[in-house]
Amino acid sequence: MDYNIRKAKKIINRYEQIWMGLKNVSSIGTGKTSEGRLCIVISLSGDDPKTRRIFPAEIEGIPVEVRIIGKVDTL
Repeated sequence: MDYNIRKAKKIINRYEQIWMGLKNVSSIGTGKTSEGRLCIVISLSGDDPKTRRIFPAEIEGIPVEVRIIGKVDTL
């Protein structure tokens, strides 16, 4: 596994419990930026500016992107 992917997963593991407890956070994972770089993706069910501002643009050199995905229904 690529070093940066391992690094991103360690960051996610470190913060996941806190982040998932925030309003509108639906999921956390890895993905790609529009430029094709590895990033941490925070998916929100709604666009809440207060929640958005909590996340930095990057953590330990890994970009962080907040994406609005809408409400997620589960069965």
